[in-house]
Amino acid sequence: MKVKQMIAASIAAAALFSLTACGGGGETGSGSSGDGLEVKIWDSTQKDGIEQICNDWSAQSGVPVNVEVVNWDSYWTLLEAGVSGGSMPDVFWSHSNYIQKYMDAEVLLPLNSYIDADDSTDLNNYFPDIVDLYTNDAGTHYAIPKDYDTIALFYNKKMFDAAGIPYPDNSWTWEDLYEAGKKLTTGDGSQYGIAMDTDLNQEGYYNIIYSYGGYVLSDDKKTSGMDDPKTIEAMEMWGNIIRDCMPPQSMLGEAGETDLFTSGVTAMQLTGSWRVAVFQTYDEASDWAVAEIPYCDRNGNGQCDDGERVSIYNGLGWAASKNTGNPDAAYSLIAYLCSREGQTRQAELGVTMSAYMGTSDAWKNCTDLWDLSPFLDEANGDATLVIYPHSRSTIWGEDMKKQLVPAWNDPSTMADTCRMVAESMNAHLAQA
Repeated sequence: MKVKQMIAASIAAAALFSLTACGGGGETGSGSSGDGLEVKIWDSTQKDGIEQICNDWSAQSGVPVNVEVVNWDSYWTLLEAGVSGGSMPDVFWSHSNYIQKYMDAEVLLPLNSYIDADDSTDLNNYFPDIVDLYTNDAGTHYAIPKDYDTIALFYNKKMFDAAGIPYPDNSWTWEDLYEAGKKLTTGDGSQYGIAMDTDLNQEGYYNIIYSYGGYVLSDDKKTSGMDDPKTIEAMEMWGNIIRDCMPPQSMLGEAGETDLFTSGVTAMQLTGSWRVAVFQTYDEASDWAVAEIPYCDRNGNGQCDDGERVSIYNGLGWAASKNTGNPDAAYSLIAYLCSREGQTRQAELGVTMSAYMGTSDAWKNCTDLWDLSPFLDEANGDATLVIYPHSRSTIWGEDMKKQLVPAWNDPSTMADTCRMVAESMNAHLAQA
């Protein structure tokens, strides 16, 4: 079934549903506004592109869509209210850290019957790990993948030129990053090699842990890997980078890693592909370039033989409220946003990389400021993609951020801190 045909069929059914629901005094979705759909997202840089795609759908369906941005913290407060019996938007983003709670609470619209009846939606077209994020143990799908992301290295060409250091390339190891970072750090507080927000584990230390052969969470999600010897080796290397190449944590707390990089205080930043849209807005953007994330080379022979290039990846999903007043229209919008047509449009508009496999090449061409190939090359075989570590309960993830603070301030305590984190994680996982 063509996308336009699918929209027409879905909306015809949606109109019938709306009439019967209103006539019978049925429950209406708290997010609905008249006959339209309320859509909530948390990233303002994606709003324009998402609105354009929704408008394309509205032009074909006749159903208006209102897209609203809610900041990250308020977003989850809003959805939490929905779990407690309050309002939820008709259609919204879901995330691996939170989806289990909403699936368990049965407040999301089950999508299986819609997908089974829709020839245009085939979940085999998406990364299986991301499909699994939004599928419960019984096999019920509660969201369709919206996007995926990888982590690459942004660097400031002018700062490398001034220091006489060759630009990063695909041969770079974590040791190369460390050595270049030390040389780019002046010691007088005016310039540093790299900065990372230590809370942003997907862009930072999770990558080096798996690159060194360690792990954060076992595959069965029952055991912490933070006390694994290879994990500790990786975290001690990360500690060296923090100590010798980064601004003090106090400076990072005040300015933030992105402000420091974009203002030319730091020369490098590990960056998720979702940040590209924001980075394009800076006047200094032409000074920067992109390389693949470094890899582990314990033997020093330039080969990823006993280590790997690893990018932690994740993906959002489009979900709908179980109590939306127009479930057929909500599914139709989701199906369009996640279709080949909608996902290609998302990439072309530079919103972010798209979850529908084979549609993200257009994203690479969304800007002429930089060659964005490293982000895509990692997904196409240059790196091992590891899905963002998650479990039914994510309390341990928030606790880990707090427990690692002493090691960020004093990297010599890294090994003992990692063992403490593992003990705490295991206690949480045993109760999940």
